[in-house]
Amino acid sequence: MNASMPAAAELAATDPDYVESLDRGLCVLRAFSEHEEALSVTDVASLVGITRTAARRFALTLEYLGYASQSAEGYRLTPGVLEIGDAYLRSNPLPDAAHPHLDELVRAVGETASLTVLHKRRVYYAGRVAADRIVTANITVGTSVAAYKTATGRILLGDLTPDELEDYLSSIEPAPGFDPNYVRERIEEARRRGWTVADQELTPGIRSVAVPLHDPAGRIVAALNIAAHASRVDAQVLENDFVPLLQSAAQRTAAALWPAAGTAPTRPVLTPADANRPKMRPSDVIQSVERGLSILTAFDEGHPAMNLAQISERCGLPRSAARRFVLTLASLGYLAPQGRSYAPTPLVLELGYSLLSRLSLADVAKPRLEALARKLGASVSIGVLDGMDLRYVARASAPSPLTVNIRPGTRVPAERTAMGQVLLSLLPPAALEDAARSAGRDSTADGLADLQITLAAVREQGWGYVDQLLEAGIRAVAVPLRNRRGEVVAAMSASVHEASTPNRDMTENFLPALRNAAEEFVMDLRDGLDA
Repeated sequence: MNASMPAAAELAATDPDYVESLDRGLCVLRAFSEHEEALSVTDVASLVGITRTAARRFALTLEYLGYASQSAEGYRLTPGVLEIGDAYLRSNPLPDAAHPHLDELVRAVGETASLTVLHKRRVYYAGRVAADRIVTANITVGTSVAAYKTATGRILLGDLTPDELEDYLSSIEPAPGFDPNYVRERIEEARRRGWTVADQELTPGIRSVAVPLHDPAGRIVAALNIAAHASRVDAQVLENDFVPLLQSAAQRTAAALWPAAGTAPTRPVLTPADANRPKMRPSDVIQSVERGLSILTAFDEGHPAMNLAQISERCGLPRSAARRFVLTLASLGYLAPQGRSYAPTPLVLELGYSLLSRLSLADVAKPRLEALARKLGASVSIGVLDGMDLRYVARASAPSPLTVNIRPGTRVPAERTAMGQVLLSLLPPAALEDAARSAGRDSTADGLADLQITLAAVREQGWGYVDQLLEAGIRAVAVPLRNRRGEVVAAMSASVHEASTPNRDMTENFLPALRNAAEEFVMDLRDGLDA
């Protein structure tokens, strides 16, 4: 980690606009990102090459910003840090444009599909739809790998000029298994064929095939790939079956991004969740880190690239200060110039987005559920469909003399719960019939007809309500939870004992509160979260 410090010291000595404390703060954040265990102040100081006093101030700054928390073991990142990586994903239209086509690929072949981009010497996974497999590559959105080892990397490196490619190959430190001639041949082969395969080169047992995504000028801006375990898919299947599907997906993604006529589909501009910061600003907070990170998180769907005047206005910074922070972030590779404007680069994903692989939906949902439970004086839950069952994945309860014996992991018949009815109402009729039959539910014509009538009403109103259907004395109201693409990924409910809450309160008070909370959850429901 501290290998970067000499370069930082050189910049600080030669460039008066360089903000050294911002660079060091970002190094601290990356140190937390690279370690799953909690880090003490001494650990941070050693990893980054700074004093314990400085390490403590940087850690306190991240805690104030809502990106880290402190416990007896030390400091560790919190889910709030994901908003930094979100700025890149939200400001870049590629992931959203590719997602439906990646999803279609996964449903067609039953293997994982990804979208990758190139930055400097590494490939970054900017979009990914994982197949429901027991064994798959341990890669999530935000993961970066050496470009020369991967099929997508060889596709992306194919857009370099011969001189740029030679500079890239000569910059790679010699290592076992690295042969520049072999890499050069594979890149040229990928250029010639328009696709390429990597057979168990990055991860033993995993084969991958990739194709390019071209912009209207013919430049390669991304690569799409399918990865599968070698025991399931041989090289011929990759070439004969997967390549045409990938090429079609790339063409449709490009058409969505750059339509031949008209304009590209608009993307809804969402407000990121406010960081959980104390009201009083501690005196030890390092302002340069706070300001630099506020610039990175200012980019979104409505502001994919901004010039200095726009950044200054949006972040509430003096123009001269915004200029110094932007130039520092650009020199470190986190921002890239686009004419007179700047846009986030994939390197931003390294600032905490690795946490995504260690989080579950329950981890991210916990603070919001606890706050909502206290507000309503109720039990608040999140659930997902598992066949014809509703599986609880997160739950929080307000203090009460009565206890509902439901914990995360509990499964109950979906049709008897408000959340289950919300989720079942979104299934196509044939899928509902298949699920009911597989689960041994009442699949007779009369039984399904009664259920379909109930679900049609739920679908029409957009929420579900059950009164003592699952358990005597329990009322619950539920709404769907959607991600920022509008896809329903779970449901959320509030439940109370019927004696404690009048029936009308469930729809007049609880339902609006649930809907408001569901809107706040939109930014939390990221790709890659495991229920």
